[in-house]
Amino acid sequence: MYVTKRKGFAMILAIFIIVLVALGGVLLLGNASLGTKTAGDNYFRAQAELLVDSATEFAVMRAQDFNTTGANCLNNVNITVQDASGAAAYDVNVTIQYSFKAAAPVNNQCNTLATLTGNPTMMLIDTTVTTNAAANFSTEPIRVHKRSWQKL
Repeated sequence: MYVTKRKGFAMILAIFIIVLVALGGVLLLGNASLGTKTAGDNYFRAQAELLVDSATEFAVMRAQDFNTTGANCLNNVNITVQDASGAAAYDVNVTIQYSFKAAAPVNNQCNTLATLTGNPTMMLIDTTVTTNAAANFSTEPIRVHKRSWQKL
């Protein structure tokens, strides 16, 4: 009867298991740091999405205050949103273009898409929210855009 000696095999198997455990630890640490970054970015993106809705509603409210028959129109709204410390966190830019039911106002200062449409006067509102680069609270820039039609 022959007995095979495997003294080296146990050492190779032990090294292999240690390498596998080390790789698992590295992957676990990598995913933990990535998860924190993703959670933070998702939070700031959700804030930007809510802000784009609020800015659109604010622009509609402000545009309804203008008398378009007197050639007054609100074409742009620019807002800087600050964080709790007072630093600029988000930049909001709203651009409004009009589609008039009748002829365009005299001495038109409005961004006009169409006139004499026969439909109610409408506004095409483009709202863009971007993180302020100076705020430095997000690892990647966040930009949210919304386009909507609203009645004037």
